[in-house]
Amino acid sequence: MRQNKDWAFGNATNRTGFSNTHSLQAEVERRYSNGLAFQWFYVFTRSLTTTDAGGFTSGGGSINSTNGVSEVPENSQLLGAGTFSYDQRLRLGYQNSTEVPPQRVRFNAIYDLPFGKGKRFGSGASGALNHLIGGWQIATIGDWRGGLWGGVSSARYLFGDPTLSADQRLDLTFAGRPQRLWFRGDFNPTLASNVDQQALQRLVPLNQGDRVLRQLGSAFNNRLPQTLANGTVRQTPITDTVNWNARAFYLGPGAWNTDVSVYKNFQVTEASRVRFSADFFNAFNHPNDGNPNTTTGLQDLSTQPNAPRIIQFSLRLEF
Repeated sequence: MRQNKDWAFGNATNRTGFSNTHSLQAEVERRYSNGLAFQWFYVFTRSLTTTDAGGFTSGGGSINSTNGVSEVPENSQLLGAGTFSYDQRLRLGYQNSTEVPPQRVRFNAIYDLPFGKGKRFGSGASGALNHLIGGWQIATIGDWRGGLWGGVSSARYLFGDPTLSADQRLDLTFAGRPQRLWFRGDFNPTLASNVDQQALQRLVPLNQGDRVLRQLGSAFNNRLPQTLANGTVRQTPITDTVNWNARAFYLGPGAWNTDVSVYKNFQVTEASRVRFSADFFNAFNHPNDGNPNTTTGLQDLSTQPNAPRIIQFSLRLEF
């Protein structure tokens, strides 16, 4: 407990967070038979928590964090003040987990290709031909997940529900890039092109004061008039108080991936063999869509969070 000049504490960390999770799991399995085996898993999860740090992070956050890691505010940081207990203030950060998707499917399979001696194709092959075309196997593993829960920027304030259904979302060009309006955000709609302006402005009005998501104050700069003790009025920033927005309330885009391997074992001698494999990561070379910008609600379609197809070949000698 002694003083140490090398120690500096900006805040304290305790263990008072809590979470609740309900999950439904289903599995379909075919054991290896007639050259085919596979497993298919489905998981539905509803997880709510006050502290949602990733598995390899130490947490941290602020009173208005939108990444699922929030700090418990003081009463003085609440708009309108008030006298709330620590447990009541802790519950202000209780929200959907931003790390766990509501739905996820995973699968894996292995299949003996029907070529070579005794198979459907080339059943009469023997010798070198059978050695070349027979014994090949294909394996795959992949997953699909629904979108992750997300929230809007803490520098903006909600005056309604900004979420849009799939058929309401508009594709447009903004800042020179193809974008999709994932939710009704805060930006100047006249800067967008390749879109029906009337349809866009019904969702994101030109007048800032009519937008569902916007800054506060007459100048839309998050400054509100505050009367001081001497009677003067000062435009005071409020971003150091707890934002009233709902947190982690909309689902972002889903994602999926499939990896495929084709391989064969070549018997060299009785005690040694060579395994050849060709691995295709992101075998279908498809892009996943990134999360929308938390201020504009625009999803940049010119980028992708996943890697393109990667192919690797390998030889392995076993002896």
